[in-house]
Amino acid sequence: MDLFKFKIGMLEEQKNIFVSTIGNINTYTSYIGMIIALSTVLFSSTKQWKKITFYYISMTIGFFAIIMGNSDNAYLSLGALFGFLPLFIFKNSNGVKRYLIILATFFSVMKVIGWINDSFKGTVMGIDSSYNLIISYMWFPVLLVAIWLIIGTWCLTDYYKKNKAIELGKKLQCVWLLFIFLIFLSIAYGVFDCTFSGNSEKYGNLASYLTFNDDWGTHRGYIWRNAMESYNSFSVFKKLVGFGPETFGILLLEKTAGNPYHQLFDSAHNEYLHLLITVGALGLLSYITFVFILVKHAIKKNINNISIIAVVFAIICYCAQASVNLSVPLVTPILWLLFGVLSAQTND
Repeated sequence: MDLFKFKIGMLEEQKNIFVSTIGNINTYTSYIGMIIALSTVLFSSTKQWKKITFYYISMTIGFFAIIMGNSDNAYLSLGALFGFLPLFIFKNSNGVKRYLIILATFFSVMKVIGWINDSFKGTVMGIDSSYNLIISYMWFPVLLVAIWLIIGTWCLTDYYKKNKAIELGKKLQCVWLLFIFLIFLSIAYGVFDCTFSGNSEKYGNLASYLTFNDDWGTHRGYIWRNAMESYNSFSVFKKLVGFGPETFGILLLEKTAGNPYHQLFDSAHNEYLHLLITVGALGLLSYITFVFILVKHAIKKNINNISIIAVVFAIICYCAQASVNLSVPLVTPILWLLFGVLSAQTND
């Protein structure tokens, strides 16, 4: 719905990258990613049924919204959420059960969207992103049914036998941490194998995500390469303090003039690289240190306060997506508002 007439005069091939009342799909998904993080974390640990219902509905709507945003950036937020959430909720069996419900709901939403795409083809825009890699998996329907059967059996057993939550200590959390480490190693190996060893044919549809070149990430590879070449040409002083706040376009527009993509590159589409170029290594290090210390203190002092942990996850999801996104006035103020919440809660 083009409520604010964003699309008037826009090139036909660009119309589908602007949505709703927010605009660009990357801006949209970075905002929705924070909403999903808040609602999912609150659902995962809340005990009151009214709140559980409210958070579950909010989470489900958020899943629909972020997938329909049709941006691959969204899956970085979702990966951070699904990857790190067990480290906080796998303390007892209820946390494991809620996590399975979250996964089953997310995959069910994907299945419903697939049905909408097929049933209303030509009416809806359709989804063309990492979504297709998951939904096209041959055993996807079987796995989805199996997860819901496990959840249903588990819930009925607990209800009739009045089973209480089993405390798991930190063993399962440690196992999950090892699992995350192995996933990171696998991704790193895949990137190296595709990009430097030239074995991309082994990875099928994943090859386009694992092969870093100028075309990677809708030409992000091209922007990043030129940005780093520019940074390497700086003097030592400029490397430390940067070219100047919000001067990325001034630096890169001339360098990338006449590029094969016929586009204007005035931002890095990587918040950290953008900061490195504009405010230098000192500015980037200061920002990362600020976020890290704030999140660390919030977790340390409020580990049992699920509301604060939800805010922490909203920030983590934003920071994950920021690696392929840019800071914009529509979303960044919300991030700094969340920083303020953490700061207020961690101060004695």
